[in-house]
Amino acid sequence: MSEGARILVAKDIHVSMKKKQILKNINLSLEKGKIYGLLGPNGAGKTTLLKVLLGIFPPSSGEVLFEDFNLYKHLSQDVIHSIGSIIEFPGFYENLTLFENIELHLRYLNKKLTREQINNILKTVGLYEHRDKLFSQTSLGMKQRLGIGRAIAHKPKLLLLDEPTNGLDPHGIKEVREMLLQEVIQNGTTVIISSHLLSEINLMADELLIMNNGEIIFESAFMKNSQAIYLYKLPLDQDTDLSLVERYANHIIMKDERHFEFISVSPPDDVKKHLKSCEMDTIGIECYQLSLEDLYLKLLTKEKNHEFVSA
Repeated sequence: MSEGARILVAKDIHVSMKKKQILKNINLSLEKGKIYGLLGPNGAGKTTLLKVLLGIFPPSSGEVLFEDFNLYKHLSQDVIHSIGSIIEFPGFYENLTLFENIELHLRYLNKKLTREQINNILKTVGLYEHRDKLFSQTSLGMKQRLGIGRAIAHKPKLLLLDEPTNGLDPHGIKEVREMLLQEVIQNGTTVIISSHLLSEINLMADELLIMNNGEIIFESAFMKNSQAIYLYKLPLDQDTDLSLVERYANHIIMKDERHFEFISVSPPDDVKKHLKSCEMDTIGIECYQLSLEDLYLKLLTKEKNHEFVSA
């Protein structure tokens, strides 16, 4: 995957409705050819954020730049057609076949594909054998697959997927994961995928974004897939030089006059060795290895029940 090229930048995004803040101070910078996993509880603001990035939900303040075009000031059809999406339940025509629904969608985008090309799209999402079935006759899982097919049919540069595996069995979820990875590899597509399936997101995402109460509370740019994550708790005294410790803090959980709590990918032996070299006391340090689920719960609920790892 190519790295470094920014395809979308969101700056200081705020969304308020009926005097209630839905999104607060959202800042994002997305690279071309990466998959971003968007996690968070119901009501965190994930769907609203995806709508803002799609260009269909103007923020109360802030701006969204897609390839340097402001989505809400200089929007063009070319820009719109460079983005694919499934947000909330995908809508289709009940009385048309799966093939006809994809064909009609492409016609709306002024894109003419051959029958073979449309069939290939349906093959990609596992619906070729059902291409002549009416949409009204399909299962929830098939509807979801067709939504994914429509989202990728015009080869978008940016793909926004809100719970795309809803209604799929484990085999279908695996197929969607492999299809999205292939989409990124072949076309350099940037993907944002929201889901409640933490383990599944971790298998495909290059970076994680965790939201709560309308804010992005965690970004995992420092993490790699399957990399160990540690929670450190360090007691402080008046002589502690925090600058010597903060170099290991990839994400700060809490900091006050007496305690410093942070997330790091640095293993306990490295942190302990560094602190000793700085003549700092390491006896009171606590270290816990976190799974992705542990990290998620820690960030959302401040739960402290983690497997202890000797520091």
